[in-house]
Amino acid sequence: MKKILLWCSIILLIGLVVYPTQGAEKYKIAVIPFEDGSIQERWWNNNWKLGEGVSDELVTALLETNKFRLIEREQLNKVLEEQNFGTSGRVDTKTAAEIGKILGVRYLVMGRITEFTFKTSGGGALSFFKGGGLGIKTTTSRVVLDARMVDTSTAEILAGVKGKGEKKQTNLGLIYDWNAIAFGSDEFRKTDIGIALRDAVYEVANGLAKKAYRNEEPVETSGLVAYVLGEKVYINLGSSDGIKPGMVFVVYHIFDFVKDPLTGEIIDEISEPIAEITVAEVKEKASTCIITTRLNSQYDIAIQDKVEPK
Repeated sequence: MKKILLWCSIILLIGLVVYPTQGAEKYKIAVIPFEDGSIQERWWNNNWKLGEGVSDELVTALLETNKFRLIEREQLNKVLEEQNFGTSGRVDTKTAAEIGKILGVRYLVMGRITEFTFKTSGGGALSFFKGGGLGIKTTTSRVVLDARMVDTSTAEILAGVKGKGEKKQTNLGLIYDWNAIAFGSDEFRKTDIGIALRDAVYEVANGLAKKAYRNEEPVETSGLVAYVLGEKVYINLGSSDGIKPGMVFVVYHIFDFVKDPLTGEIIDEISEPIAEITVAEVKEKASTCIITTRLNSQYDIAIQDKVEPK
C-alpha cells in the first residue's frame, strides 16, 4: 500500500511539473501606444495620455486571454526612445516590425482610437460636492478602436480587429469632474466611459487572440507550383492558407492519373517526390520557396507540379 501511495505521489509531482510545458508556447507580443485617430471633441483631462492609457488597458485584456506574453511598457518606451521612433504618426508596419525584432517579439500590436466620446443631455445639477454633483441626465459613452497585429518577421499585417464599447443610461446619476479622475484608475473604470473602454479593449483582445492562433493547426492544404526561377519556387499557397516562413513542402511530379473505368472520374494519381522546398517569403495568396533538397535528379520542378506539407 505504501508503494502504491509513493508511486501516485511521484506521478502527481511529474504531472504538475511537466504538464504546463506540453501546451503550445504563448506568443510574445508588444502593444505600442495607440494614435488619437479622428477624435474631434476633446472633453477629457488634458493630463490624460490617452494613447498610452488605452494600450495599457489592452495589455491587461490581452493577458487575461491567457494566450500571450506581453512586454512591459517601460521596456517598449526605452526602445522607442533609443531608436527615435515616434509614438504617433511615425510608426508604420515596416518600423513596427523593426521595433518588434529589437524587442524579440513575434507580433506587435498598433492601432488608432477612432472614437472616444462622452455626451450628456438633460437637466442641470441638483446639488454639488467636491469632484461632482447629481443631475437628471442622459449620457452616451462610446469608444471605438482599430487595432492591427503586425508579424515582425514579414512586416505584414496578420490581422485587423475593431473593438466597440458603448454605455448609455438615463437616470439620476453622477456628473463627473474629469479633472479630478485619473485615467486607468478604479474610479475611472467605474464610469460609463470606463465601462465602454473596457468592452472595446476586450473585444480587440479576444479578436487578436483568435486570429493569432487560427493557423496553428498543421497545414493540410496541398497546392501547385506556379512559377520556377532558378532555385526559387513560387507556389499558389499563402498566408490566407496558413502558410508561414520556414514551412517545408515536398514537390511531387505527377506522371499520370488513375481513372474509374466506368465513370472516367480521376480516383488516384501516380507521382514521384522530386524535391523539398522551404518557405522564405509569404504573401496573401502566394509564397516564395527555396529548394533545399533534391530528391530526384531525373525531373526538374515544373509549373503545375504538386506541393504538399512535409
